[in-house]
Amino acid sequence: MQIHYLVQIDKPEQHHVKVTLQFKRPEGKTKLSVFLPSWSPGSYLMREYARHIRWFSASQGNGEILFHEQKAKGVWEIDWGLSDLKTPQNDCQVSYEIYCKDLTVRTSHVDASHAFLHGPSFIMGVLGETLENPTIEFRFPSAWSKLSTALKDISLERSKFLYTARNYDELIDSPVEIGCHETDGFEYQGKSHHIASYGEIYPHKQNLKEDIKKVVETVAKHFREELPYENYLFLNHFVPKLFGGLEHLNSTALHFDGRKLGNRKDYLNYLSLVGHEYFHLWNVKRIRPRELGPFDYLNENYTTLLWLAEGMTSFVDDLFVYRSGISTLEEYVDIVKGNFDTFFATPGRRYHSLEQSSFNAWVKLYRPDENSKNSSVSYYLKGGLVFMVLHGLLLKKNKSINDLLLALWDDFKQRPEKGITKQGVYALVEQLGGNDVREAFTTMVETTQDIDFETSLKTMGLEMRWQENAGPWLGVDWEFAGERALVKTVIQDSPAYKYGLNAGDEILFLNGLRFFKEDADKLASLVMVDKSYELIISRLGKCERIEIVFGKGPRTLKEIVIVDRPLAEKCFKF
Repeated sequence: MQIHYLVQIDKPEQHHVKVTLQFKRPEGKTKLSVFLPSWSPGSYLMREYARHIRWFSASQGNGEILFHEQKAKGVWEIDWGLSDLKTPQNDCQVSYEIYCKDLTVRTSHVDASHAFLHGPSFIMGVLGETLENPTIEFRFPSAWSKLSTALKDISLERSKFLYTARNYDELIDSPVEIGCHETDGFEYQGKSHHIASYGEIYPHKQNLKEDIKKVVETVAKHFREELPYENYLFLNHFVPKLFGGLEHLNSTALHFDGRKLGNRKDYLNYLSLVGHEYFHLWNVKRIRPRELGPFDYLNENYTTLLWLAEGMTSFVDDLFVYRSGISTLEEYVDIVKGNFDTFFATPGRRYHSLEQSSFNAWVKLYRPDENSKNSSVSYYLKGGLVFMVLHGLLLKKNKSINDLLLALWDDFKQRPEKGITKQGVYALVEQLGGNDVREAFTTMVETTQDIDFETSLKTMGLEMRWQENAGPWLGVDWEFAGERALVKTVIQDSPAYKYGLNAGDEILFLNGLRFFKEDADKLASLVMVDKSYELIISRLGKCERIEIVFGKGPRTLKEIVIVDRPLAEKCFKF
């Protein structure tokens, strides 16, 4: 089926985008349903994009109105049989207007300064029909001088912005940035790599283009420099307090706080994000769980393999920055320690396996609540640590994560139309490391058994050193409203948990004295272990009294030490 899309932004300050689909009615069809996706590949949450549609219409080419009816949250059915037509035609069009003012990598945002258009959030498809080489044209204010996208440009006129894709999946998997943003780029392996940057940054001494290129070269070498694209786009949004990324077939959208690029640790974090999303063009966009494609854009697409999609990616992203020569071994190890700190502070690791974490992503990871830390674990976080252990196990067999990446890539190339299964991944692991490595890996993926991280790190020249915390511990995460201190999360098995503090409680008084934000920040210096204290709290608008005894803090990871540098460098270098 052939469709031409016309995307119009007339008054960007009002945040609306008008989209028109122009097509011919399929022969023999009296009904046709169009839909707007409810979620985005790579972000496993039902976002219900159709809730932003303000109006919808359908008509023939001559302007006669076609009968249409909304059948579901994002589905409209057009019925020629119920239409009162004087001159029936096959040419028809669908138009709608959608509100776009949510600046994330998974949504669209339009204002006076720019337009960021995320395909699934604004481009409708046709149920039951395959779109062949759809075309899309963008019209926007003349004050905006640039449009950046990975879509194929087929414009014949300089003033026209016309593009095409192979199919609907590719069309909506190509975000678009329009405005007066900065553009740059580089060539690698004869292919163009574009960098588009919107937003403001503080002065810094970093060479973003050169370092992005280093990351690209490093990642590509892990796949024999087989680049599965003709050109690639890095689309940056440098906006305060934003962080995140979303992979696409030939591009990525990246959000980062542009004020922090001058800070060494933050800059390495940005480059890790670059490596994470760029690596996804192999892992996820090509190598993928079988359940993730072809997509059902209206319903949840459940899979237990997100530990492969995101966990493996979370292990190699920081590793790529180190292997690029940008970060030092000490800086890389410090990042690894931070991941362990978060993992050990997550009681939910005892209840959710990686498989369960993946399957429940739709209702847990993307919808965190006050108890998430106690009930689940991130497949990004634990998955990354598990793949580090797997890397160590493979090293003992004179293999490594590098060999697994190539095995997965070669497996994909043999059957690009089909994704991989859990058993398929296990089989590749067994081919590389033997049955014992497979069994160890399977246990880490499918169970909540404790993992012997210490022994694994020792085999790679690193040592975990712990510290006992004798100081007082309450066991809550705080949130603040001005100077008011409220409990955000109660950590399982902590004193707060034992004595009945609840998430949402506001601490008003501690032993009769008013309690504020600064008191929460320095609480450990104000109280003693094994002593009883009286808290007066506000819970659901009612004051209550709680007696509480502070306990000792749990053991924490003090540092990860490089005890055998030559061995560590051998294990982690490319």
